[in-house]
Amino acid sequence: MNRKSVLGLTLFACIVITGLFLGAMIMTRQPADLKYSQNQQLADVNDNDVAPEENYKNDGSPNQDNNLDVAVGDELTYADAEYANNRDDNEGTSDLLTNLPVTDENESEDKNIQPEDSGLTDVEETGAGGGNESENNPDDEDTIDSYNDSEVTLGGNIVDLPDMQLITDSSQVDYMKYIPEMIYDSRIEVALDIENPSINIKAKSAILFDADTRKVLYHKNAVEPVFPASTAKLLTALVALDWCMEEEEVTVGDELELVASDSTIARLKKGQILTIRNLIEGMLVPSGNDAAYVTAAYVGRKSLKNENASLKDAIFEFIKLMNNKAKSLGAVNSCFKTPDGYDAIGQYTTAYDMGLIGLAAADNEVIVEVCNKSSARNVFADGYDVTWNNTNSLIKKDSPRYYPYCLGLKTGTSTMAGKCLISLARKGEKTVLAVVMNSDSEGRWEDSRKLLDYGLSQ
Repeated sequence: MNRKSVLGLTLFACIVITGLFLGAMIMTRQPADLKYSQNQQLADVNDNDVAPEENYKNDGSPNQDNNLDVAVGDELTYADAEYANNRDDNEGTSDLLTNLPVTDENESEDKNIQPEDSGLTDVEETGAGGGNESENNPDDEDTIDSYNDSEVTLGGNIVDLPDMQLITDSSQVDYMKYIPEMIYDSRIEVALDIENPSINIKAKSAILFDADTRKVLYHKNAVEPVFPASTAKLLTALVALDWCMEEEEVTVGDELELVASDSTIARLKKGQILTIRNLIEGMLVPSGNDAAYVTAAYVGRKSLKNENASLKDAIFEFIKLMNNKAKSLGAVNSCFKTPDGYDAIGQYTTAYDMGLIGLAAADNEVIVEVCNKSSARNVFADGYDVTWNNTNSLIKKDSPRYYPYCLGLKTGTSTMAGKCLISLARKGEKTVLAVVMNSDSEGRWEDSRKLLDYGLSQ
């Protein structure tokens, strides 16, 4: 073999060895370290009896409410405790919504909506974000509920508002340091001073009220901080109905950009014209985060008496209205930062406070009527025809979780909130309200049934 051939073979061997080495390096590289998303709204979707696509009858896009991360580098505009105590201030209005990353909540929420002409069968709402797992198995209520109830508050693509730090990666944020010590005043002390029955439930926090007398019938860690997830939409609906008539028309705008990409949505599109009633149904039936933001922008501008107010000013104004409303109901241990309940730094509540908000919702005929629908067909002012499915399995007659006395109210799910449910039930002359916060996928329904059964038997 001549010298030229030897050199050629040597060069070829070097190339082969180098290629093998590089290939080994690539193959052994660690996979991207995906942040732990909150999966808030996805949780709700999975807890419902239907797959995410089923909630939106016209397509199979995954729900977006589940995977949300918090921007760890963002600092609060001011202490959350101070924010809670100064809800009437207009301070910071101009900067509230400046840096929110925008996420497309519509993709996940789309699953809960079905245009009338879609030809698809109704499916139970699937929360936000989390994919289409339930789509392949409509009978898997846990999967469906995860999608439907995952009403996450913060999403990776949301436009970042300075005082609205959505949490997309709860493992990277010490969010508890933003929560002040809970108030335990004489009013709460008296309300909880009962002969507490022994009821075995999985939820971290829960409470049961007689809806007529407001008397507490049972409580568990009722004044410990928890996260509201989509149960906060009951408060959003209450504020909207305080300020608006059901028939008022609203045009969908840029507020859709504030919706987290993993949120449950009603699949609203920019430029659509719908009524406040349509928006209420879009929030409470398929748990649409997009409907919550459209409502917040409209009501915020109305409160400011300025139709041309910036989006950030309008949303911040609405958040103030939410906190003022909560405070007026006696919810002294809550601070709301988002209209849809998506996890956010400084946002917190308690089972007791959510019970007070739930009782107010139970007194509102519109909210109860909407929440009692297993599905809701809506024809918008611009002619768009859509049907949404409810995320609450307790009111669905074709669900194994069906509870014949349940009148509805609201589900909620997120990484930080866990599985939540505020439920209203009536039997004969007795009406009770149960609040279950931070349970698990099946526990939310079991816990609620146990509490409702106990309350209705008293």
